[in-house]
Amino acid sequence: MVLSALRRSTSRLENASISDLSEYVKGLSPEQLTGVVSNTKGIYHEMLFVETHNSTASEVSAHLMEATNFPGADVQFLMDGELIREVQLKAISSPALVYEHLQRYPDVEILVTEEVASILEGINSSGLKNAVLSKDVADRLHELKGEGLFDEVSDGIITSAFVTSGVLVWGVFRNRGEQPIDFKPYLANAGIAAGTATLIDGAIAFASS
Repeated sequence: MVLSALRRSTSRLENASISDLSEYVKGLSPEQLTGVVSNTKGIYHEMLFVETHNSTASEVSAHLMEATNFPGADVQFLMDGELIREVQLKAISSPALVYEHLQRYPDVEILVTEEVASILEGINSSGLKNAVLSKDVADRLHELKGEGLFDEVSDGIITSAFVTSGVLVWGVFRNRGEQPIDFKPYLANAGIAAGTATLIDGAIAFASS
């Protein structure tokens, strides 16, 4: 599904083979690769959400918008062929982007990943985790690109949600007079490099001082 999301991210990849996708990813600069990973993750989020919903729902079906840049919404819900709901999905770690959407499209519901939904009152979750989506995409694109520069790029993308959530969660525990969580086991389980995990651990420790 990640590879399908990558194909959906640009028209030139619509019918790309695995080999074509590999060559495409290998030809990207670090800056381009970061953007492609982020875009692919957003589309993967939408595709996985639709598949999850349709595997459990019977009367209401979810459908991706035909165009990935459809204004306002990413997914439509249909019942008996009639449109009953539209939603925008965001796989992001920044609440600011949620507020930006609400300002531009106040009538379109937004669903975010669990990490962001947990810190934004009144915003619902898609039921999917940003860190898991990031790791899925990073793993698949790493296979396409092979060894080298992608390790650093993917580590940065995967850890962004952990840094945000980690510091925020620490703040909650601090306010309750409790000890902060040790995030290293979670980072290790996400496949994040030991060096990066140490930096994050240091950042959380700094926030606690």
